[in-house]
Amino acid sequence: MLIQKLVKQATIIGESEKIAEFMCYTYRFQIFRNILNLALSLIKVGRLSFKVLPKRFSEKTEGLCETLQLGNSLKSKQYIITIKELSPYVIIHEIAHMVEKEMNLDLQTEFLPIVHQDVQQNLKNSNALVQKIINHIIFTEIKAYPDSQRASELFARYFELFAWTQEVYPKDREYLIRTSDLNRVFSNTNRWKEKFLDPKLISATDKEVNACSNAQLTVRPDQVQSKWSNKVASNNYKNIKSKFNDENI
Repeated sequence: MLIQKLVKQATIIGESEKIAEFMCYTYRFQIFRNILNLALSLIKVGRLSFKVLPKRFSEKTEGLCETLQLGNSLKSKQYIITIKELSPYVIIHEIAHMVEKEMNLDLQTEFLPIVHQDVQQNLKNSNALVQKIINHIIFTEIKAYPDSQRASELFARYFELFAWTQEVYPKDREYLIRTSDLNRVFSNTNRWKEKFLDPKLISATDKEVNACSNAQLTVRPDQVQSKWSNKVASNNYKNIKSKFNDENI
């Protein structure tokens, strides 16, 4: 499959199999399809590579996206994504950072006000656990970042949250949150993605990657059965936090 081939080609340090496996899995979901297509397109032309490194015991960083500016044009940018904990949400988070830089997004004016509007209008209608997760991951933790990095981190965590859901990857993070919960909160943000971001990503996608994408069916989250029997009771979620205390260079 094209994804395995390209990811193997792009992995300069460490094993590529798990990255390819997680990218193939998340590729099934429409929310991630176009950002992954951009990643695959950049791999094809040698502008995106992966490193898989062990995480040291005292280390908090789970992933890192480095941007190398090798010239004055946009296409002179190269990206190195370092993965220190192999999981879909680490990979998706770092790819989102790459998307921001490659698409030259003005998140401060284009994205941030829409997210804040969604939270102000919609979050209060969610259940208590959803409110706790989103408030902590999206806002409390982001306050620790410099003002100049907050919009970027919020953008990456928007995609990260969808990668945590019960339907996408429930095996690791035992959060009782569904895609439908996030869709209700981020209704305007999702619309911004579909109407503004996705067309830009599609126009930047390589023809071969686009053909592969068109041939692959997407899976609706409501078609995925998540197993609730092994979930931890919601009162155990006292220390909810993101795995991402990384820097986007």
